[in-house]
Amino acid sequence: MKYLLKYSALTFLFFALFNCATEPMEFLEGSTNAFVEEIENSVAADAQCNNQDPKARIINNGSLEVNLEIFDASGNIIASEYNVEPGDHTDWIDFSCGEISFLVNNGISDKLVVIEMGTCMMYDMEIGNNNQLVSDTAVQL
Repeated sequence: MKYLLKYSALTFLFFALFNCATEPMEFLEGSTNAFVEEIENSVAADAQCNNQDPKARIINNGSLEVNLEIFDASGNIIASEYNVEPGDHTDWIDFSCGEISFLVNNGISDKLVVIEMGTCMMYDMEIGNNNQLVSDTAVQL
């Protein structure tokens, strides 16, 4: 009983130290976190949307150049971004509403995504370090 207070404090200290969890730095510095932060910043910046045309962009975290072509429902090309360098991203590309096809090509693989885009929508695509489309998110503002 003489050292009960000291043992209680020591037990509490050990409990606190051994139950703390840390995350590795790779998780904090990963491209996915940067991607999520960019989307959140973009969404916050465009939060006051008043019938704006939809828009899209691509982030290239791969090791190859990427091409993005955007087509309308008739198959006509309405926008394009060619030779997006590794580590770079395009600006937001505005286009009209409707059924939109996005073709992402890096010389190794093609990926076609078709989405019904309405006003105040953003479509964000990310090429991962494996040179594949790892994330594509359509967000309604």
